[in-house]
Amino acid sequence: MTKFLTTAETAKIIRKALKEAFQGVKFSVKSENSTVGITWTDGPNVDQVKSVVGHLKAAYFDSSIDYQGSIYHMHQGQQICLGADFLSFKREYSDASVQRAIDRVYRSYAGNLQNSGREKATVAEFRAGQLVNVTIPGMFDSYGQLRLVQQIREFMAKNSDRLRIGKAPTAAAYFVTHDDNYSKTNGSGLSVMPEIL
Repeated sequence: MTKFLTTAETAKIIRKALKEAFQGVKFSVKSENSTVGITWTDGPNVDQVKSVVGHLKAAYFDSSIDYQGSIYHMHQGQQICLGADFLSFKREYSDASVQRAIDRVYRSYAGNLQNSGREKATVAEFRAGQLVNVTIPGMFDSYGQLRLVQQIREFMAKNSDRLRIGKAPTAAAYFVTHDDNYSKTNGSGLSVMPEIL
């Protein structure tokens, strides 16, 4: 017999798993309708957090056919239907974290930026959105001249305060058994299994 959990019960599982895996990091885990929102400041990056709790959702979405499919889990030998169809991850950044990113980017592109005639960017400018049009002289990507703010954001997104993630027995106790297979047969071929294995 399948056990159905509410979104709030799913949020409680996620909260406990994050506490196990990332000691010392304060997460805000809130449930609303069929979504659990996870917010934190600095600490681990989004990929690290997703690697621990990303599988604790009850649905997947195939945009090619505008279809929301079901994901099935097992817990202690019982079929489980989790209450959150979607998980949202929002990592915020302290001023110290922004400053580290600015310093790192200025070290990486020192030669290009020193001759730009512009003083080093500040955290206040970053927060106010004043760096949007500042480019790095002589550096280009597929969209044109490399933008300073994008390099700062990329560094912050990748940066983490830990090399190793702690064990999270609570999250590991819930594992995906299968999805409804509809995307595989009628859509773009999405499957939740490669994300988990």
